[in-house]
Amino acid sequence: MRGDTLIARITPCLENGKTAHVDFLAQDQVGWGSTEFIVLRPKAPMSAAWPYLLARNESFRAHLIGSMTGSSGRQRVPPSSVAAWEMALPPSGILEAFGRIVDPLFSSIQAAAAQSRTLRDLRDTLLPKLISGELRIKDAEKAVAA
Repeated sequence: MRGDTLIARITPCLENGKTAHVDFLAQDQVGWGSTEFIVLRPKAPMSAAWPYLLARNESFRAHLIGSMTGSSGRQRVPPSSVAAWEMALPPSGILEAFGRIVDPLFSSIQAAAAQSRTLRDLRDTLLPKLISGELRIKDAEKAVAA
């Protein structure tokens, strides 16, 4: 779901820092994936940024890595390891204030990523045509303005 944080729970992906913040689904849209993820879902009044930032925390990741079970090369984090992590949770007022500060930053990151994808697609469309001579600079300027 939108706002979830996905943490890879298998070797070597966890050690490599594979973590994702689900910001690309519609508000009530549900995605599907693998059982090789641990899903962290915030509960109100917690910002969706909170579990993502926790998942990026070195101590939290070290805790998960230290709790891996299984044979070498095929180790996995049991989901119970997440529940075993102890931390102080701030009062709801502080969680809300945190969200008011951090959520706009995450929105800006998402907007910048979307703009980057648009620019990449535009480059990938226009550059081959410019190199081949199929399109001239003046024509390209008109295409961009349209």
